[in-house]
Amino acid sequence: MSFFDNKEAIVGDVLVKLRQLASMEAELLFREFENYEGSLPMMSETVSRTINAATDALTDALEALPEEEKQDFMPLIQAHLPKTLADMSFDRLSDGRVPDQYIKNAMASCLASKLVYKEGTKFIESQPRNMLAKIALKYLHKEKEVAALIKALEDSDVPASEKETIAKLLQAGGTRTSLAIF
Repeated sequence: MSFFDNKEAIVGDVLVKLRQLASMEAELLFREFENYEGSLPMMSETVSRTINAATDALTDALEALPEEEKQDFMPLIQAHLPKTLADMSFDRLSDGRVPDQYIKNAMASCLASKLVYKEGTKFIESQPRNMLAKIALKYLHKEKEVAALIKALEDSDVPASEKETIAKLLQAGGTRTSLAIF
């Protein structure tokens, strides 16, 4: 499969991905605008600065991470790519054609963006810089635990209306709560 043969699907997927990312950014900006003082342009600058700081901390931490633990981050990159492109070429990330530093930077950027968009700038800014990478890595593991809890809930005998409420609560705050950082 070549890029040219799949150009229309890839372009469509890129547009979907851009809309998703723009939506996450807008939701964060308006959520923070409602809760904190400042203008939207100032909030936008804060979001960018916070993502960059988290990315830098994570990039540094990934340098020291054993190779097998880095594999935990690969689903982040795959989810970040447009679907057709991921289907066509995700396996190329592990065959040596993509420089390791590029992959580390992508991992760090994906996780930093995920944290900021999900938890907000104040959560990230309130963490000691030297602990940010450790917290982010722990966040990733706790997120998997919460996903497993939601899956177990889906398979349970809990009434459907309660199941939906519990799942929404777990999705909204389960990961952060399990970190025990408030």
